[in-house]
Amino acid sequence: MDVSQNRVIDPRAAERRRSILLTVAAVLVLALIAVVVIVVIVNRGSDESRTGGSDVPSVVTPDGAIRVTSAPKDQTPPVIINVVEDFQCPACGMFEKTGGPVLASYHDNPKVAIDYQTLNMLDRGSIGYSTRSANAAMCVAEATGKDGDMNKWLEYHNILFANQPTEGGAGLSDSKLISLAKDSGIDGITDCVEGLQFSKWIDENSKKIMSAPDFQGTPQVKINGTVVEWQNTEDMKAKIDAAIEAAQ
Repeated sequence: MDVSQNRVIDPRAAERRRSILLTVAAVLVLALIAVVVIVVIVNRGSDESRTGGSDVPSVVTPDGAIRVTSAPKDQTPPVIINVVEDFQCPACGMFEKTGGPVLASYHDNPKVAIDYQTLNMLDRGSIGYSTRSANAAMCVAEATGKDGDMNKWLEYHNILFANQPTEGGAGLSDSKLISLAKDSGIDGITDCVEGLQFSKWIDENSKKIMSAPDFQGTPQVKINGTVVEWQNTEDMKAKIDAAIEAAQ
């Protein structure tokens, strides 16, 4: 006798099993959604904006420069070296290879401050890499330099020149600008970079610098307000040392 032919299926039991299976499936889906949300929150939290909401940077000098110095925060060193650059300018890249190490030798001298002004001179009328790179650097400064320590900014500045693209091209992508910062342990600039947070300020500050009577192009170096030229790195160092000696 085939017992299975006489088996009676209880519709209420079948419905309960179906309800249980649907409940288990719903719980699994909700758990999966919760895991995804947590991962997104954790990942976004690691790059939460650290630049603040203002479109005007708070870490620059009155003339719009990033100041690198070992002098106490409330003191102005007697020797100010002003460097005007464009991250897309090939001559600026060459200057950083030769003159950069000379300037770096004065970073620990509290009598010297090196003021960097980055322009968008090579944008040629539209927002291009000069603006985007200058903005990214300012994002780094705002995210890491509110205590006056610009070492992280200087590291990023050097990285941008080490990865300098060809003049006239599209330049590094925003994602690359962000990843170069993250490679140096700098987070919290994604929104700032992608949103060009400081682009308007950079454009206005660049026009102000470029309209000055003594502006000669990039790179340009001043010592205590006077544009200086030099024959080689030894000559450059001699001029800086002379300014320090005169300030004694």
